[in-house]
Amino acid sequence: MIRYCPTCDRTSDKARFVGEFCEFCVAEKVSRRFPTSARIEYCKRCGRIRTSEGYVTLNRESLGKALAKILCNSKCKIAVKKYDEASAEVTVLYPVDSDHVSFDKKISIKMAHQICQDDYRKSSGYYEAVVQLRGEKTRVLAMSKKLRNFAERRGAFVSKTEELDAGIDMYLSDKLMLRTFFLYNRLKPKASYTLFTVKNGRRVYRDTYLLKLD
Repeated sequence: MIRYCPTCDRTSDKARFVGEFCEFCVAEKVSRRFPTSARIEYCKRCGRIRTSEGYVTLNRESLGKALAKILCNSKCKIAVKKYDEASAEVTVLYPVDSDHVSFDKKISIKMAHQICQDDYRKSSGYYEAVVQLRGEKTRVLAMSKKLRNFAERRGAFVSKTEELDAGIDMYLSDKLMLRTFFLYNRLKPKASYTLFTVKNGRRVYRDTYLLKLD
């Protein structure tokens, strides 16, 4: 049996129906109510934007996730066709009851410049652990490079490096990452712990590890 859309008179053999109306009329109604502007948090130092997953590299996929979170609380999906600093042309896939409709939209974007937590910590010299690399110079340099690469691949960073006569001291932002590095490489450094602060009634320690590479 052919159905007719009460709004535009389209028939069910020419268009998909969502409830009592054709998908085109439902999409037009949803599109009219859909927001046309968004404020994106943008780190002015690293160029990343804030999404529900934290600060990530700006590209079409991450911008789509950020817009979906801001404009529809991630209930919809947004595919970005193209964008610049001021606007984005997108396709919105919006749920309606147990179905969905899609429509194109141009969204005005305001980039809110700030500093992400990682860059703030880097600029302030934040660290959770110190690794004291000691031993033959070439082995110390090789281990420091290996550790830096391992940290950066996991979103951590080296906030400071001190070159000493006896070796290298590296100040790292993530002590859990550092413990993983030791386990992964089957290293057994000598560890010590220093009380740094008390936060919400909980003691926070900084770790120091002495790793000899003789």
